[in-house]
Amino acid sequence: MIDQLARSSAEGLRTSTSSDVGAGLADLHERQAQHRHHVGLAAATALLLALGIGWSAGWLSAHDGGDANQHPTRPVPSHRAVDHLCGAERVTCLGEGRYRFALDRPVTYAPPPGFGLDSGGGATAVMVESYRQVGDTAGITVLERVRAASPGGSGPAHGVADDPQAFVSWVASRPYLDASKVTQTTIDGRRAWRVRVVLSPGADAPNATCSLRFQCYALTYQRGAEPTGIWGKMAAEYTAFHLPGAGTTVVWSWIFTGNVDHLGGLDEAVHSLTWPAR
Repeated sequence: MIDQLARSSAEGLRTSTSSDVGAGLADLHERQAQHRHHVGLAAATALLLALGIGWSAGWLSAHDGGDANQHPTRPVPSHRAVDHLCGAERVTCLGEGRYRFALDRPVTYAPPPGFGLDSGGGATAVMVESYRQVGDTAGITVLERVRAASPGGSGPAHGVADDPQAFVSWVASRPYLDASKVTQTTIDGRRAWRVRVVLSPGADAPNATCSLRFQCYALTYQRGAEPTGIWGKMAAEYTAFHLPGAGTTVVWSWIFTGNVDHLGGLDEAVHSLTWPAR
């Protein structure tokens, strides 16, 4: 979730919020949720002993069966306290519910109620995710240095310019997608292009792998990172713009209901992202 979604296991398990698509993503995210479970319980115990404050840090995992329509796993916390992430790699707490992630071009995020922070495997140099913690499996992903992906996701697609408008137009033209009209919009005051998509009924079987497990149609390629794309009942919105220092930057919103109208519920999270001037 989406796709996110899905870093190689060599990056290891990192603390992620989920202390929600995201949708955490598959077996990798299940292992991460289990790891965060034990860490969260240990922290809660220590706090109880030191301060006598009663709170719990439980984790829930929501997923379907094991077919191609399976949702990624979404860890759900029992509280919204995330300040323990201030010491996590690439995370800086700014106070008043605002956090900065050290991507190639740092991004600031003020997650709205119901959204996690630094979800999945945690921030990398080119990606960070926020999973919705309640309701349908959903979330937003920030991706920097994006190119249109080749069919297998192992490189950039041939003949597609390294440009946000070209990327979104390419996504809208994929024969395996039902796409909205490409529209011009803004994000953090920057000109951007946007399209919403779902898989077309009867689309051929995909030949790429997302989230280290799901067969998907690869849509984004980032050098040195796992490809992301679309599969199953995902509805997705791609908003792309040029960000100095990060090239084509994409805010990818996704939800596993198969209905693009449901993507509107992620708008507040999308517009809680800002990129401070350097």
